[in-house]
Amino acid sequence: MMAIQSTIHVYFLMLPNSVLLDTIGPAEAFEYANRFCAEAESEEVGKFELHFIGPEAKVPNTLGLNIQADPLPNHLPKNSWVISTGLAGERIDLTTPAIKKTIRWLAGQAGSIGRYISICAGTLLFAKAGLLAGKECTTHHMHLEELQEAEPAAKVLANRLFAIDGDFYSSAGVTAGIDLALYLIQQEFGAHYASQVARHMVLFSRRGPNDPSQSPWLENRNHFHQSVHRVQDAIQVDPARDWSLESLAEIAHCSSRHLVRLFKESTGITTREYIHKLRLALAMQFLQSSALSIEEVAERCGFDDPRQFRRLWARKHPAPPSHYRRSAS
Repeated sequence: MMAIQSTIHVYFLMLPNSVLLDTIGPAEAFEYANRFCAEAESEEVGKFELHFIGPEAKVPNTLGLNIQADPLPNHLPKNSWVISTGLAGERIDLTTPAIKKTIRWLAGQAGSIGRYISICAGTLLFAKAGLLAGKECTTHHMHLEELQEAEPAAKVLANRLFAIDGDFYSSAGVTAGIDLALYLIQQEFGAHYASQVARHMVLFSRRGPNDPSQSPWLENRNHFHQSVHRVQDAIQVDPARDWSLESLAEIAHCSSRHLVRLFKESTGITTREYIHKLRLALAMQFLQSSALSIEEVAERCGFDDPRQFRRLWARKHPAPPSHYRRSAS
């Protein structure tokens, strides 16, 4: 997990003809993250402070709702996040007064923005502001050619849910914006909180930047049995713990025998298989972000020994952990 800021200021750009789901979906995800972090009462976890800004006070949108936006601020708090959301239409007119004003504002805020985040056609504004030259980026498939036209030097990626290049995060649009928000929550607060948010929003198949595959932290949760979810939550908080069936049954408030049947019926796998899956996911994080040896990774993740770690890893990955570390770096 990354170092936590006490408050992360998130600014949503509200433009005429906005697609509201691009704003509401990620905004709700951030608010749920705030709620779950507050309930945890952990000093190590910060919070998101959301702002909705735009070049015009009234924001006409595709649903006809009456929405008010705060003015574009002259100054932003250091390391603020700015989210440029989608606009309706087969082609986006980047010459309207509102959009031109916003593009000028973006170009003038480079020193204060910590992350540039775009959803759907919102990526076009970053392109026109001169921010995407040489950057990998994506947008809704309808606007890929427009994006390349807006910034010929950009590395426009097709068939990608979202793309990350340094401080720039761009997504394909609509529900992909929620996937990106969950990814950002995981980066800031950890997989456990991202998983809680996704489950609360009934998003059981959170997707990553390169493909639509599920996150191991969310797989096997497409059920509504609260006792099993309690067990899964406990394992997610500490996958490396020496979990006994009896301790898990106590969390589920049932007998060990009943939990064995209930867990397999609800998730499709056993408790032991689930623990191993999350330990492997945790190992991947260590391999990506630390210089720990393979032996140290195995110990940190709760495996009996490096041999068990390598054996279980080989069942899921064609290349050994050392090769994964090199490719990830």
